[in-house]
Amino acid sequence: MQQPDFDPAPKTLRIHRCGYVSKCKKVRCLERATLIAEKVDGAGRHVRQIELCQRHCQIVIERERNQGLEICDRRNE
Repeated sequence: MQQPDFDPAPKTLRIHRCGYVSKCKKVRCLERATLIAEKVDGAGRHVRQIELCQRHCQIVIERERNQGLEICDRRNE
């Protein structure tokens, strides 16, 4: 009998606009978060997300791309 995976590994990083007012979650950053970086598993299920400013989101994108995650940029949708 197969056991369910309650801690799936993220496969994709989705980037989309933040539709609410939030502060960038990077420590000591005072900018407003305009983007959400959301990790999803192979089935498209949400694993985790973080609200970031433009500069810190670009850093996350580069780091995750180097670790092999697929990047799905939905900023213009």
